[in-house]
Amino acid sequence: MKTIFRFLALAMLLTAFSAASVTTSFAQDQTAEKKALYDTYIANYDKPEIEKKEAAIAAAKQYVEKFGANAADKEQVDYFKTAIPDLEKAVATIKQKAIDAGNAKATQALFTRFNTAVKGTNNKANPSETYASGKEILSKQPDFVDVILVLGSVGFDQAVANPPVDTYNDDAITYAKMAIQKIEENKPSKTEKYGVLQYEYKNKENADGKSNALNWMNYNIGYILYYRQGKDNPVKKKEALPYFYNATKYTSTNQKNPTAYQAIGAWYLDEAIRIDKERATILTANGNKDNEQTLAMVGEQKGYADRAIDAYSRAYKLAKAAPKSDKTYTDSLYNRLKELYAFRYDGKTDGIDAFVATVDSKPFPDPTTAITPVKVETTEPAATTSTTTTPATTKPAATTPTPKPATAPTTTAKPPTTGTTTGSTAETKPATVKTTVKKPAPKKKGTR
Repeated sequence: MKTIFRFLALAMLLTAFSAASVTTSFAQDQTAEKKALYDTYIANYDKPEIEKKEAAIAAAKQYVEKFGANAADKEQVDYFKTAIPDLEKAVATIKQKAIDAGNAKATQALFTRFNTAVKGTNNKANPSETYASGKEILSKQPDFVDVILVLGSVGFDQAVANPPVDTYNDDAITYAKMAIQKIEENKPSKTEKYGVLQYEYKNKENADGKSNALNWMNYNIGYILYYRQGKDNPVKKKEALPYFYNATKYTSTNQKNPTAYQAIGAWYLDEAIRIDKERATILTANGNKDNEQTLAMVGEQKGYADRAIDAYSRAYKLAKAAPKSDKTYTDSLYNRLKELYAFRYDGKTDGIDAFVATVDSKPFPDPTTAITPVKVETTEPAATTSTTTTPATTKPAATTPTPKPATAPTTTAKPPTTGTTTGSTAETKPATVKTTVKKPAPKKKGTR
C-alpha cells in the first residue's frame, strides 16, 4: 500500500509540476506575442505611408481581440481602442488625397485637351474633339457655363462655314439652349469672361458678357433653325422666330445685325405667299370672283405685310448704317421692302422712306403674337337692280399686286456677315475680338 501511495503521490506531484510548466510557457508565449504586436504598432503608427499605418491598425486590432479580456492588459487595450479610429481616419484622408490628386491631374489633362481643341488651328476649333472633351467636362461639372457657351458656339461656326457643315447643328442648339437656361438661373462664369478663348463674350466691344452671350445663343439657335434646318421645313422656320426676336433684345454688337430682322420679315412674307396660293385655288373654284372668305384672306395677307414691312425696314436701316455697308445687299432689302409696301398700300410707295426713318422709335412686334388683319376697302361702284340699291361688295382692286413665290427673300437678299453687316453673300460668322482667358482654362489669347 505504501508503495502504491507513494507512486500515486509522485504521479500527482509530477502532474502539478507539468501544469505549472505549461502555464509558465503559455504566459511567456503571450508576452512574446504582445510584444511583437506592440512593436509592430510602434514601428508603423506614425509613418506617412498608408501600408505602414494599416499594419499598425492590424496589430492594434489583434491585440484588442486577443487580450481585451485580460485585466492586466486593460490600459494597453483601452489605448488601442482609442488609437484605432484615429488611425483609420488618417488612412482614409491619405487615400482621399491620393484620389483627389489623381482626379486633379486627370481634370487638368481634360481641360488641356478641351482648350487645345477649342483653339484648334488659327483659332478655328476642332469641332469633334471640342464636343467630345466638352461633354466629358460637363458630365463632371454640369453647371460650367463657359464650357456650355463654347459648345453652343462651335456648331454654329460650322453651320455658317463655306461650305456649311450641318453635323453639329443639333449639338449647337442643345447647348445654346442650355447656356441660356444656366445664365438666366444666374449660374456664374468661372472665367468671368462668359466663355473661353475665341468664344469669350465679355470683351473690349461687349463689357456686358452676360447680355452678349444671351444675344449670341439666341441668334445661333435662330440661325440654325431658320437657315439650315428650315430650308425645306416651315415648322423649323417658325420655331426660329422667338430666338431671333430674343436676340434683338439683348445689348450686343450682334444686336445691330440685320439678319434676325430679315429672317422674321421673310417668314411673314412666306405666310402671305401661302395665303395667296390658297386664295388663288378658292378663286378658281369660284369663277375668279371674290367672296367673304377670299376677301378675309387678302386682309390677312396685308396684316402679314404690315409686320414684314416693319421687319424689313429695320433690317434695311441697320444694313445701310453699317460701317462697311454693302450696296447690293441694302438694295435687295429695299426692293423687297418696296414690293411689300406696294402690296400693302395698293401700289403706293410714297410713304416708305418716312416709315423707315421712324421704325425704330416703336417696339419691334413679337413674331409669336397674332397679326392684325387689315380691313380691305374698294372703290368699285355698287351694283343696282331697279330702284333697290345693293351695298358695294368689299373687294380689292383688280390690279392689286400680291407677293409672288418667285421673289422670295432667299433669292435676292442673303443674310449679311454678322458683326460687320457688309451684305456679303457669305454665311453669317461671329465677330472676332482678342481677349484673355482666366482659369480653369490656360491663359491664352483668343477672339470673339
